[in-house]
Amino acid sequence: MSASFLFVAGGTGGHVLPALAVAEELRALDPAARIHFVGGRRGIETTLVPAHGFALTRLPAAGMRGLGPVGVLRFVLHFALGTALALFVIARQRPAVALATGGYASAAPAVACALLRRPLWLQEQNAIPGSTNRALARFCERIFVAFESARDVFGGKGELLPNPVRRAIRESATRDAGDEDYRAFGLNSDRFTVLLFGGSRGARRLNAAFAEAWPRLRRRTDWQFLVQTGAEDFESTRAVVEDPEDDAPRVRVLPFIEDMAAAWRVADVVVCRAGAMTLAELAVVGRPAILVPYPHATDDHQRRNAEELAQAKAATLVLDPDLDGPRLARELGALFDDADLRARMAAAARAWGGREDGARRLAEELWRRAGGGER
Repeated sequence: MSASFLFVAGGTGGHVLPALAVAEELRALDPAARIHFVGGRRGIETTLVPAHGFALTRLPAAGMRGLGPVGVLRFVLHFALGTALALFVIARQRPAVALATGGYASAAPAVACALLRRPLWLQEQNAIPGSTNRALARFCERIFVAFESARDVFGGKGELLPNPVRRAIRESATRDAGDEDYRAFGLNSDRFTVLLFGGSRGARRLNAAFAEAWPRLRRRTDWQFLVQTGAEDFESTRAVVEDPEDDAPRVRVLPFIEDMAAAWRVADVVVCRAGAMTLAELAVVGRPAILVPYPHATDDHQRRNAEELAQAKAATLVLDPDLDGPRLARELGALFDDADLRARMAAAARAWGGREDGARRLAEELWRRAGGGER
């Protein structure tokens, strides 16, 4: 019988996407492998995991940071019930090894793995590890980190490995954008393309800065823009920047971009937040970028993430309070006017993130741990 593997991931795309990337590579290595996900009841895993063809058990989960007495009590109850249910799932699945990728939804099943003495591995995406991963580190057989600074937090225990990136994104690094990619977004292949997005929920600061900059940006008739706003700012942003009478629109506003692989291909320059998985994909495809870290990220980890790329000269770092319309227009103009700078930044991004295929390597390590031998 083929080996069983458990992926513990939940909450946000930053935790779920790396787990999916590794699971896809594991399935490619061994199509008969039994792969099961455990996550929360309300996170993005509830749609993403089944969409990728993997089984998912949803458990009760709640965060604890910054809560009052009622919130702490809710966390304890969810954690106790989640652990009990996870014990049942793990006893039934009997995974050869479990991989946890963080988020509060992963706490209870990871602890259940430790209680049942199932090998538990950890994959940390950010420069500053999250509180859940820090707490789980003591139970882990191996820890993989994408940033040198994270290894220090784990007392030097972490093994440096690029964040796992989905195969569709990695393939974009070796493919030029085709006419069909531009047509999918209603864009023109002859124009300089800026991709602006703030994650799956969008980023109000980025949306507002773009709307404010639009009177300046629209003068550059050889530019076009693909903007993901999130659901909340979609209508208001579109009302400012889209002209329904324009037969050849130079801006396409979407609440969510389904095909990010195509979006990366058409982009000449990117404006985005600095979540770990966004930066991992940015580095794989090699695009010059303006990074605007989310200032309220836990432990300010997005700023630390962005600083690593900025120090590698792979991106321009603009802090959230400093971003407005004029600043965005100036930064984009500087990149547009200097093709050599764009090329150097793209090469530096690839060098920073292209050490090896993190998803494939981690899948191979899991497979070997389960007794699969060498590949």
